Amino acid sequence: MSGAIKSVKHLSKDLGINEDTLIREGIAEYIKNRIKACMRDRLEILSRYKISSLEEFEKKIHEGNLPEHPGWEDLIVLENLENAILKLKKELSNVRNISIS
Repeated sequence: MSGAIKSVKHLSKDLGINEDTLIREGIAEYIKNRIKACMRDRLEILSRYKISSLEEFEKKIHEGNLPEHPGWEDLIVLENLENAILKLKKELSNVRNISIS
């Protein structure tokens, strides 16, 4: 038996929580923490340019109201962060919908 399985069994017993519930809730918390980290990074970029959305950012770069460098790089990072947040939220929903047998 692996150390991780032993730890889950031990913690589950100590907390009086079903092992599946403990694992599901642990995964959900991990995903929520990743979402929060992505949102903090997103907010940092938006705040740096004093904008409120990806669309506004892209528009200001195209209009020449923001510098192309490092604007384009930050735009790519922002797009990746927004995609990551969407994927993580979808995964969180999937985890929450797992039934405990």
